[in-house]
Amino acid sequence: MYISGGKYHGSIGRFRNFASVTQVENLRSGWLWGGLYICTALLCVAFVAIYIGLEDPVYYWDYDAYFKVFNQQGDFLVENPVQWLRQLRASIQKDSYSVAILAPLMPFYTVFGGSRFSYIAAVVAVYLVPTALFIGRISYIEAVPAKRSPRSWFAVWVAAVLYTPFWAATLRGMPDIAGSLALVAATYFIWKSKFLTQEPVASGVRVGGYLWLAFMLRRWYAYSAMAVAISAAFFFLPRIAMNRDFPALWKAVLGGLCAVLVVAGAAWIFQLPLILEILRTNYGELYAGYKTNFLSQLEQIGSRLSYANWLLILVGLYFSVVRGNRFSLFCAVASALTFFLFTRTQDPDRHHSMPIFLWLFPAYAQAIVAIVSGSTLRARWTAASIAVAAGLAFLGTFLPSGRQLLSPISYVYAREATLPLHLDNLPEYKRLADDLLAKMEPDDRFAVFASGSVMNDWLLLGMNPGLSSHLEPTCQVDSRDEFGPKALKSKFIVVTDPPVTHLQQGAQICVTMPNQYILEGKGIGAAYRRLASYQLSEGVNGYLYEQMRPVSKVEVDALYSEFQKRYPSWLPPQW
Repeated sequence: MYISGGKYHGSIGRFRNFASVTQVENLRSGWLWGGLYICTALLCVAFVAIYIGLEDPVYYWDYDAYFKVFNQQGDFLVENPVQWLRQLRASIQKDSYSVAILAPLMPFYTVFGGSRFSYIAAVVAVYLVPTALFIGRISYIEAVPAKRSPRSWFAVWVAAVLYTPFWAATLRGMPDIAGSLALVAATYFIWKSKFLTQEPVASGVRVGGYLWLAFMLRRWYAYSAMAVAISAAFFFLPRIAMNRDFPALWKAVLGGLCAVLVVAGAAWIFQLPLILEILRTNYGELYAGYKTNFLSQLEQIGSRLSYANWLLILVGLYFSVVRGNRFSLFCAVASALTFFLFTRTQDPDRHHSMPIFLWLFPAYAQAIVAIVSGSTLRARWTAASIAVAAGLAFLGTFLPSGRQLLSPISYVYAREATLPLHLDNLPEYKRLADDLLAKMEPDDRFAVFASGSVMNDWLLLGMNPGLSSHLEPTCQVDSRDEFGPKALKSKFIVVTDPPVTHLQQGAQICVTMPNQYILEGKGIGAAYRRLASYQLSEGVNGYLYEQMRPVSKVEVDALYSEFQKRYPSWLPPQW
C-alpha cells in the first residue's frame, strides 16, 4: 500500500509539475507576444505620424470616405451608444460599405479624437499589425529550412511588418486590411485541421465564421473566400483519391458543409437585404469602366512590389516545391485564383489586391528562411541584409526622400509609389473654392466636370466644407453612374484643360464631353461664360464658368445624341 500510494502520489506530483510548467510557458509566451505586438505597433504608429505630417489635407473618394464615417460614428457613439448599436446592425444588413469595419476603432476616437492620425493609427494598430504578425508567424513555422536558424524569425518579422501591400491602401485611408486579418484566421484553421478532416464540425464552423467575417467587413472578399475554398479542394482531393482515404473525404465534406452553412446562415440572418441586392446586380456591367485587359491587370499587380521582392517570392516558390512546403503552395494557388476571379469584374486596386499579396507572403517567408538558415555566411549578416532590403523597399515606396535617394537602385522599391498626398499650387485650389462660395447665393448650385486626382468635386469640398450644400453631383464613371442632366441646371461649372479623368480612355465620356463643350463654347457650352482661371496641379488649368441663360432642350438633345453613339440606352431627359 505504501509503495502503491507513493507511486500514485508521485504521479500526481509529476502531473502538477507538468501542469505548472505548461502554465508558466503559456504565460511567458503570452507576455512575449504581447510585448512584441506593443513594440511593433508603437514603431508602426510612429511611422504613421511621420507620413501624415508630410501630407496635404486633400483627401477624397476612397481616401476620405471611411475617414469621414470614422468621425461620424465616433460622434454618434458618444452621443447615443444604444442608437449607435442599432444603426450598426442596420448598416451590416443593407450597406455595401458597412460601418462594422470601424466599430473596433472607436476606442481610438474616444481617447485620441477624430484626426487623420488617430484614424490611420487605429487601422494600423487594430488590423495591420496583427495581420502582419499572424501571417508572418504561420509562414515562418511552415517554412522548411535546411536547418532552423533563430535569426530567420527576425528577418521574417521585419519582412512581414514592412510588407508594402499591407501599407499602401492603409496609408490612403482604406481599412480593408481588416478582411485580410479574417482571411489569415480562416487559412490557419483550414491548414491546422488538415483541410477540415480533424474536428470537422468545429473546424468548419470556425472557417465559415471567419470567411463570413471577411465578406461582412468588405463584400469583395467573397472572391477570396471562393479562392481559398477551391485551393483547399485542389490540394486535398488528389491526395484522397491517391490514398483512397474515404473516411477523411467524408470528414472534409462534413467540415465543408458546416462552413457553407455558417456563411449562408450568417448572411441570411445579418445581411439578407444586401444579399438580395447583390443577386440583382450585374457587377460586370456596373464596373466595366474599371476593367482593362489581362496584361494591364498583371502590370498593376506587378508594380506593387519591388523586383527584389518578386525575385524572393519566385525563389520561395521554388524552395516550396523542392522542399515540400505545401502550405506555401496552397496559399499561392489561393492568391492566383483570387486574381483570376476578381479581375473578371474589374481591375484590382491597392485595397483589392491585399489578399493576393497576403497569400504570396508564405513563399516570400520560405525564401527568407531558406536563405538565412542555409547561408554559408554568418546567419546574423544574412538576416540583417534581408531586413535592410525590406526597409529600403518600404522607404522607397512611401517616402519622397527615400524614393529620391534610392533612385539609382530603383529595383529595391515598388514601381507604384504611395507617397504622401500632395497638390502643387494648393493656394489655387483654395482660391477656386473660396471664389465659388463667395459668388453663390443660398439656392445656387455648382457642378464639377472633372474626375481624377488633380480635380474632382470631393476635393473642393475638402478645401471648403461650406460648399457641400451647393454641390450638384455629376456622373464620374459611365458604366456606374450614367449622365445626370441636373448638372446642366447648375449656376456655376468647373472644368479643366486638359480633361481630368482617372480611368482608361473612353470610360468617362460623361465627364470629358460636357467638359469639352463648355471649354469650346459650343452646344451646351454656349450657355456659359468664363469667370476665372486657376493653375492646378500637374500643369492642368482649371476654369470657373457661370451660366448666363438656361441650357436649351436642343442643346441637351445634341449632347445626348453624342452619348448615344456609345450608350444607346441613355435617353434624353424631359427638359
